[in-house]
Amino acid sequence: MGDKLLAAAAMVVMIIWSILARDSRVSTAGICVAIWFPVSILFYRTLLRWLPVIGGIRGRPTAAIPQWKREITAACLLTASLAIAFLACMPPLAASADIIALNFACLAALLDRREGWLPNYVLIPMLLTGLLVSLMRDNPNGAILGATVAWVATSLALVFISISLRANFLSGGDLTMAAACGAWVGVENISTFLLVTAFLHWLFCIAMRHFRIQATRPVYLHGPDSAWVQPMGPSFALSLALTLLAQNMPHLAGWKYFIPGY
Repeated sequence: MGDKLLAAAAMVVMIIWSILARDSRVSTAGICVAIWFPVSILFYRTLLRWLPVIGGIRGRPTAAIPQWKREITAACLLTASLAIAFLACMPPLAASADIIALNFACLAALLDRREGWLPNYVLIPMLLTGLLVSLMRDNPNGAILGATVAWVATSLALVFISISLRANFLSGGDLTMAAACGAWVGVENISTFLLVTAFLHWLFCIAMRHFRIQATRPVYLHGPDSAWVQPMGPSFALSLALTLLAQNMPHLAGWKYFIPGY
């Protein structure tokens, strides 16, 4: 019930804010996102139940526990907030493209957080869509170079960590998601994306160790012992959101003029 009340309250706040906004484009964007927000929660819950079954990770769908429901609601709320910002201050097509990227990343992060698994049938469409969007933006070379640099840099970093700690931290899913995010941010912003990802992942690992939170992805050491590591999907997804936000900061400079009563 708490998650339903939170979702309903967030939707009401979005609608009220949209009605009070002084710009018609902002009002329309806010109302559209407010309607999509509760639908997205149900949509993600359904996907998170059935995608592991389709991918052979689980034999049958599992019931969503309260913790997963809270995480899905929080992720959808963050995505909806960014969607309003992008739709309000950017051309509709450009904003829609970034929203697609955020939703792909959000789904991948939730799957990695829940199952310790990044499926290629989510990441490859994310990568291909990023490359197609780069054609619309007349920057295919930037997208290709961004994906390549992200893949190479992440590979080298994970290989170095694996050798240093004598554990297998290398994951094909992580490399594919890094390349997909690199295609979306482009080579112009790839350094920001990689640095933010590294910092967030370090921060998440420290927080998990401090609060004794066990992750879902095992990292096997020599012998029967195993260590646990924070999945990288959430770090990639949040870094992508922050990089796209910084990338569009010039468009968001006029956001204050859309605040009701400003």
